[in-house]
Amino acid sequence: MTPAPLHARPLLIMSDVDGTLLGDDHALPISPTGLRERLMRLQRTWGASVTVGLASSRTLRELTVLQRALGLYGPIIAEDGGIWATEVARRPANASSGTSNPTDANIENHGIRSIVSRQISDTSETLRDKMSDRSTFAQADTQQRPMAALRALGFRTPAAVRRALHARRHSVLVDPLAISADELEALRQISHDRGLQLRRGGRWFTLTSVSGKGPALCALRHQLDLDGVPPLVAAIGNEENDVSLLAEADLRFVIRNPHRGPHPVLAALPEAIVLDAEGPGGWMQMLDYLEQRATEAHS
Repeated sequence: MTPAPLHARPLLIMSDVDGTLLGDDHALPISPTGLRERLMRLQRTWGASVTVGLASSRTLRELTVLQRALGLYGPIIAEDGGIWATEVARRPANASSGTSNPTDANIENHGIRSIVSRQISDTSETLRDKMSDRSTFAQADTQQRPMAALRALGFRTPAAVRRALHARRHSVLVDPLAISADELEALRQISHDRGLQLRRGGRWFTLTSVSGKGPALCALRHQLDLDGVPPLVAAIGNEENDVSLLAEADLRFVIRNPHRGPHPVLAALPEAIVLDAEGPGGWMQMLDYLEQRATEAHS
């Protein structure tokens, strides 16, 4: 059987958040309403469904709150690949059991939504145990900081702390400015030696036991393939913790960091498309590229 043209397949855009979809000031490149209208226009041109998922070092709780604000409810890769999640499947009564919700996953409520999630990283407690002999790690562990220090870091309310830190179940958020550059580099090496990964994602570093967001995207693709229509996956990111995400995607888009340009490792990925605009402006440029590609395919 001849495979369907790329533009005729459902399109899944997996987007990093900070520095990619959101700017350093946490602002979108366009209003949520304007963003949804722009995606609807792309869907009409593409000729198949277009879904936006989020892939971030943020927690699942933070990302579902962001999705609600955006009005976009695609899949989620959270905690730098430690967790991936989708909506709970609602199958017709006469449907086969092949796409039922997995029994090894958690079903949890986020507002009025039911989310099924799978964890593929060690727990936060296990990660801390593996690094418990390093005083510099405890010093940089953001969850261990007092509330006054957390406010200075941008966590303005207890609710923000709960969403970003206390809801973090399969990673540890590390503040690189709490220790020296040499101490941070030593922690990265020690983490690697112990089978862990300490990666930069914007302002923070995240410790997990998985090799980034890519394995979570691979697992997500497999789950989506069970529905019988494999999506075309476009991924977009800006930092080193996005390398495996982009590597696993069909289309790879690289955001330029303000004052630093594109991350060299991302730009070196095969067939990576380095966008001209910096920050979230590049996100809109990605949509322009996808729409132009679909238009040319139809002509």
